[in-house]
Amino acid sequence: MRIETERLYLRHFDIEKDLKAYADIMGEYEVGKWLPKGEGHTVEETERFMKYILAHWEKYNYGIWAVVDKETDCLLGHCGLNYVKDLSEIEVLYAFGKHARGKGYATEAARASLEYAFEQVGLSSIIGLTKQGNTASMNVLQKIGLKYIKDIEVFNMDCKYFKVTKDEYESLNNK
Repeated sequence: MRIETERLYLRHFDIEKDLKAYADIMGEYEVGKWLPKGEGHTVEETERFMKYILAHWEKYNYGIWAVVDKETDCLLGHCGLNYVKDLSEIEVLYAFGKHARGKGYATEAARASLEYAFEQVGLSSIIGLTKQGNTASMNVLQKIGLKYIKDIEVFNMDCKYFKVTKDEYESLNNK
């Protein structure tokens, strides 16, 4: 299963094919500092996360995609839906390597993920979580229609909690 946007493919990860490129992305300090660990991930940690992603798809029938540039077939990062057990809610999340930042890819992929969540999976709401100070991520969430609700502590991090319902999303997108 794959989703296509104007510039991107969102597809399932292939550990054998994607591990090296994904580990390079997840190993970047600029990616890791916004994740619960607070620093880049090792190759082993990245492989464990990829296995988690694949198991999540099996369990919930939605999850996190590898985001690939349609033109170059280059892995740019990840985006998708994740069940947050601590909150009993589903979040939209994303992370992109330095070569892909500032180009609107996160917004494009996150918008496609929301559309999938509401139209294919049938979810009634989606949340977004960002570490305090992650202005770029907050901007993405707001661009795709999520509204800031409150500050929250989750995964041992001080975060900002955003949310959008299916009805709010549809009214924003004239569906």
